[in-house]
Amino acid sequence: MIAKFIDFLGFVGLALRIQFTRLPPRDAFVTQFVDAGWGSLALLTMLTMFAGLNLSVQSYGSFERFGGQDLLGMFAGIGGVRELYPVMAAVVCGARIGANLAASLANMKISEQIEALEVMAVDPLRYLVAPRLWAVTLALPLLCGYANVVGLASSYVGAVYQLGLDPGSFITQVQEQVSLADLGTGMFKGLVMGWLVAVIACFHGYSVAKRDGAEGVGIATNLAIVHGAVMCIVVNLFLSWIIYG
Repeated sequence: MIAKFIDFLGFVGLALRIQFTRLPPRDAFVTQFVDAGWGSLALLTMLTMFAGLNLSVQSYGSFERFGGQDLLGMFAGIGGVRELYPVMAAVVCGARIGANLAASLANMKISEQIEALEVMAVDPLRYLVAPRLWAVTLALPLLCGYANVVGLASSYVGAVYQLGLDPGSFITQVQEQVSLADLGTGMFKGLVMGWLVAVIACFHGYSVAKRDGAEGVGIATNLAIVHGAVMCIVVNLFLSWIIYG
């Protein structure tokens, strides 16, 4: 366990050096960025819509007990934008993206494609890892911002058209309690968690040995999903504590 963690720290150092010393190959970056961003939109839209609706419906009963239904907009805005939607985008889309990254790199490793790049004097880290790191790091903040918009719109629909709340009151509560800084914070969380998801997935995929075979690919994919999701939740906790106190 300790040895694996030390190997991960070493990989992080290599990843940072490769990512920030030279630009990644453009074609590889564009391909990975489209897959990470556009490829996650359908899943994120569906889940965020139901999450926004559920946030309104479930919290309405609690506020109704003390006549605070008009505070539903405040709760949906603060709870959704600051915490729920960025974490959902990072965990759900991060799991999908991380699985793809780990599986693709692991398959290349056991099929000796990475060794072939080394024989041709091509740095596999720059050619394979750097584009993936940049793509996910830049795509996930955009996904978090998109999740905020879809989630707030869904909460509005649930509050106004399902629960019968005054639309003006809901919008006023959101405008008063949710600032552009909150939206920016959600995107900043996406930036940090996107890089973590990418580097964890690349590490697990890249560390598979040829002798591990297909089983190694499955194990690497599973570890990428689990470790990425756990790290996103833990990092979100620390970022919220630092930013909001």
